[in-house]
Amino acid sequence: MTQLTSGIIIKRSHSGDFDRHYLIYTEEFGKITAIAKGAKKVSSKLSSHLDCFVVSDLMLAKGVGPYRLAGAQLSKNFCLLKNNSLKIAYAYLFLEALDYLTVDNHQDVYLFNLVSQFFSSLNESDGIFPATKVINKFLFELLAHSGYRPQIKAINQRQLTRELAKAITEATDKNLKSLALINF
Repeated sequence: MTQLTSGIIIKRSHSGDFDRHYLIYTEEFGKITAIAKGAKKVSSKLSSHLDCFVVSDLMLAKGVGPYRLAGAQLSKNFCLLKNNSLKIAYAYLFLEALDYLTVDNHQDVYLFNLVSQFFSSLNESDGIFPATKVINKFLFELLAHSGYRPQIKAINQRQLTRELAKAITEATDKNLKSLALINF
């Protein structure tokens, strides 16, 4: 039985010679793990639709283990992110925070829309200061929606980013590795 949903790739990893495992935040099922058979092959039709910083329409087949990706179609591509290393670092930071603050297989349409809005806002931001405001706004929203309302005092946007990352680390007991990509 296959099911259709929209999804955003949180991260991907290799599995065997030709397969990839994906951690995906979906509109219908929340955070799930899926495997794409043959996705690393040059002739794969799936891999171009399963990139980071895109929203894809997915066809998933539920099996005994993880979902199996049976099809994917690109829906929204936030390609302007790829021209800016700071935006890429912020996008990875947000996706890592999303992974740490969510549980598997728990549907939350609000969070799916929040992630999509984050990518749209980050894509449209122009310059370092607006991009930093975007990451701070959406990290705070993510924390608040997850049940954490940190009391933070910061004198500038960069310090606020560090304090929000610290709050995520304290809430999850996991270090945000992508924070190292951001030069403060």
